[in-house]
Amino acid sequence: MALLVWGTYIVRTGLMRVFGSDLRRILGKSIGKKSRAFLAGIGVTALVQSSNATALLVISFVTQGLISITPAMVIMLGADVGTAIMARVLTFDLAWL
Repeated sequence: MALLVWGTYIVRTGLMRVFGSDLRRILGKSIGKKSRAFLAGIGVTALVQSSNATALLVISFVTQGLISITPAMVIMLGADVGTAIMARVLTFDLAWL
């Protein structure tokens, strides 16, 4: 649990350092529509392989006022779907690769 929280902290601070003051504008564009927020939740969960890590990132962005609660809920719905998709993908027989 501590490694998950620490890893999420490292990702969040890395995002803040890379994007800085432009993060609010970037998040506004990328999750402006509910469909984009849903796809962002799927994408982030596919990248970090954890809907819990996605939840911690979204919660930290909401508490900092970077995004509002409605897109955050849609992102979390996407994260849950992303977890289900990744679980299904990982059950495929990839021996041919």
